Amino acid sequence: MSPSIDDAGPKQDQIAPDLETVQADLKRTLVELRQEKAWTDHLLDAVVEGIVTLDRHGRITFFSPGAERITGWARDQVIGWTCDQVFHSLESDAPFSQLIPPPGQRAKVAVELRDGRQAILAITGARLLPPESGAARVALVFRDISEEEAVHRLMGHLIANVAHEFRTPLSALAASIELLLEQSPDLSAAELHMLLRSLHLGILNLQALVDNLLESASIETGHFRVHPRPCQLDTIMAEAVRLIKPLLDRHGQCLAVDLPANLPLVQVDPRRIEQVMVNLLSNASKYGPDDAEITVSAAITADWIWVTVSDRGPGVSPGGRDSLFRRFVRLDANHNNGQVGMGLGLSVVKAVVTAHGGQVGVADRPGGGSSFWFTLPTVSEP
Repeated sequence: MSPSIDDAGPKQDQIAPDLETVQADLKRTLVELRQEKAWTDHLLDAVVEGIVTLDRHGRITFFSPGAERITGWARDQVIGWTCDQVFHSLESDAPFSQLIPPPGQRAKVAVELRDGRQAILAITGARLLPPESGAARVALVFRDISEEEAVHRLMGHLIANVAHEFRTPLSALAASIELLLEQSPDLSAAELHMLLRSLHLGILNLQALVDNLLESASIETGHFRVHPRPCQLDTIMAEAVRLIKPLLDRHGQCLAVDLPANLPLVQVDPRRIEQVMVNLLSNASKYGPDDAEITVSAAITADWIWVTVSDRGPGVSPGGRDSLFRRFVRLDANHNNGQVGMGLGLSVVKAVVTAHGGQVGVADRPGGGSSFWFTLPTVSEP
């Protein structure tokens, strides 16, 4: 016997609420999925590392915002490309795909990115699915460590140069002292004077090196300060010349000082400006030939004094002048006395002069050589 109409009614009435419940659950699930996707997208946007997934043919299937920032490529441009088309290895003839590290391991790879940019990437790899599934995916997470690697190289360069800079004067000091201990009774007055002058010069070199290292460290840590007060510039210069004279005498170099009469007082930290003069005079002696003249001059311009230290060295190419006052940068030109510096002196010069509100620079000296100049504020009239 077939069911009556009265029997079917209650079942239909029961199905309708169930469908509404299912529909509400689906809507709620869709909302939660959208929220989770939005959160995931937001999270990926915030991740500075680049994330890329590759199919089993090495084609890009996902390219995160971090990957866009690092490489310069847009996601829509590279989807479907192979990783070898995006990343070009600089240190190996092998394609990038062969340099990807095994899952769980890390590799550093130097690559060329978009528009010829170069970077060092730290890369880790992972398998998203087992290879036997036939649909294996490789996930790459990479970070641009170019600046970190540059810092590491600079630290290595600094340590090596500090060791070299200390070893040379210390070896000379040790040899001179050993000679004095063994042969002092048999040495003439002139020979004793020469040895003592060599000892004095070695100590001055070590003192200048330590001063520049300390100043560089204080600049780096933000503790560098100057304490200006009214000073006589010619007095500061005279003390700097006294300190540097043994170095000039050793190379037979003469110093010509040309200062205008009635120099106004300068508003400076005298110890710091003395260090500026010592560094510039030492630089002029180091890169200038033996038996040459070094000139110190000054000119008054409005509220400033313009100081110039000129040498007869090889000069500075126009392309190298912008970077010359940075740390660890040295002149590349050959010079006849064979001395090598750490590249800290001129960076300290710029930091000191800038802290006084002045400027520094370098120009060609007429007749050959370089003229390093800096400006200092004069004391304002009451």
